[in-house]
Amino acid sequence: MRDAQVYADAAVMGAIAGMRSLAAPAIVSQFSEAGLIPEHGSPLSWLNHPGVSKALGVLATGEKIADKLPFIPARTQAGSLAVRGLSGAVSGAAVFSRSKRPWWAGALIGAGTAIAASFAAYKARKWLHEEFKIPDTVVAIVEDALVTSGGYLVLSSLRSENGGVSSKAVPAAAS
Repeated sequence: MRDAQVYADAAVMGAIAGMRSLAAPAIVSQFSEAGLIPEHGSPLSWLNHPGVSKALGVLATGEKIADKLPFIPARTQAGSLAVRGLSGAVSGAAVFSRSKRPWWAGALIGAGTAIAASFAAYKARKWLHEEFKIPDTVVAIVEDALVTSGGYLVLSSLRSENGGVSSKAVPAAAS
């Protein structure tokens, strides 16, 4: 896989984490379970466990639902940013380790992109709601579509590197 593609994949996973903190590790775990991100012997091998993949998928779905509720705090608060940064770091590290590149570089890219995307998505969502009177729920649904599209973009990249197939069936990337 070319360097630019690896960097882009780590950045996309970071952006996904910035928009939906649990979606990025859920997607990476599904990729790992499907054999697209082999983590054997890696500190990230826990992502390859089927129970982790299922739990993260359930939590990510819950987050998508909760995001539409009016009392959920802003993603730009310190605690939320820390979780999103960690999520982006884990996801970026997994993408980099897949390509036998230093995991820490992927972690930095993923974390940085997650934090930047958190602020960008927050500002965009607020602006669309205030300027165009688009209901926040509608903007949140569009954001969900971007998360799903980003997951499939990275999936396509990993599949093409893998010759179009994986050793296992590939689950839905961002269910």
